[in-house]
Amino acid sequence: MTVYPATGSGTETAAAPAPLRRIAPLLTAMFLVNVFGYAANNAALTVLLPTQVRSAAGDDAVATLALVTSVSAIASFGIPPLVGLMSDRTRTRWGRRSPWILAGGVTTAAALVLTGAVSTVTGLVIGSFLIQATINIGLNIILATIPEGVPPRRHGLASTVQGVGIPVGGVIGVQLGAALAGSPMVAYALLGGLFLIASVISAILVRDRSSTALDDPRLERTPIGRQFMAMFSSLRDRDYRWVFVSRAVIYMGYYIVFGFGLYILQDYVELPAALTPTAAVATAQTTSIVFLTIGTLIAGPLVDRLGRHRGFVLISSLLLTSSIVLPLFSPSWTMFLVQAGLSGFALGAFLGVDLSLATLVLPKTGDAGRDLGVFHIALTAPQVIAPFAAALAVERLGGYPALFVVGGVFAFLGSLTVLRVRPQRVDK
Repeated sequence: MTVYPATGSGTETAAAPAPLRRIAPLLTAMFLVNVFGYAANNAALTVLLPTQVRSAAGDDAVATLALVTSVSAIASFGIPPLVGLMSDRTRTRWGRRSPWILAGGVTTAAALVLTGAVSTVTGLVIGSFLIQATINIGLNIILATIPEGVPPRRHGLASTVQGVGIPVGGVIGVQLGAALAGSPMVAYALLGGLFLIASVISAILVRDRSSTALDDPRLERTPIGRQFMAMFSSLRDRDYRWVFVSRAVIYMGYYIVFGFGLYILQDYVELPAALTPTAAVATAQTTSIVFLTIGTLIAGPLVDRLGRHRGFVLISSLLLTSSIVLPLFSPSWTMFLVQAGLSGFALGAFLGVDLSLATLVLPKTGDAGRDLGVFHIALTAPQVIAPFAAALAVERLGGYPALFVVGGVFAFLGSLTVLRVRPQRVDK
């Protein structure tokens, strides 16, 4: 496998006509990678890591979980655009994307098994970092296949498939995590094995024609430092920057609350006597994911038919904002389930159009892998940074009520930022 350097101009580099392929195999690959990638990620962040941290840190679990997940933010920031940039310049007989999808599966499986084998805070910090570093390889690379293999008029469908993969994976992950919380090694090994299998199948399905033929005589050898500094150049584009900011801030509000779901159920919500917090978080997550799937399936096809991407994002994010603050009115199990369902539907509607909007405003630089890697940070970074903000809210600003307020504020601000994106026209 050869990795070629970036061009000096940064415009339409090694770009050849997008490979002709049926989109069904590509969408299947996208679905598989997202299902089993987010199954592993959701199980780790929602159930397994919090359980391991509680066992390792005891009463300091809230602050320790924030430390564990915040350190892994480094991987979420750096890995997606770096791997995307390298895949853009990869030349093999198997194409550009497939080798990286396969590599992501192998390394993620290893990182998950390692995390299941540790029991100290230091070990969990390292394990969480490696999970985020490796799992984001495949989850990011698969996004680059959308502008390369899917017509713009079907980007809503691609966004829906990608979005539905997240809740389906979430159900699998949270149920496996809850069922095997007492045996983390078994849970991590099973999740790693499933993701590896999905990655192998997806690498085969995505495989395009040999990318050794994509060499461009205009390629210039550019110092690696300049290539690295150019990784975030896509954010200079006004519309792409505001789509990125909107996604990041909305997800920040979401994960501030729902990343602490297990602790909220343990320390704040009044549960029925026969219901344990671990079983409760699995039920709530499943409820949320069912409604998330419904929202995604509705929004994606509608945005392909109607357009109005900004309007869909705005309405769904405002609905998410209102759902986040519901437990302020009653710390009951019933209210928590209502919150789970409403927030799931809102997030699903957001997922059904968010990626579609991003691919429409994607800068035409010939670096789709790199630029969508940057966009992927807007999803992954809040997921690992939010626990730090949540811990500050719980410990310094007034407990769990402050948590819901802070999360709601972030989601509301994110909903406003999408208005800065100019309306997009899609040719039918």
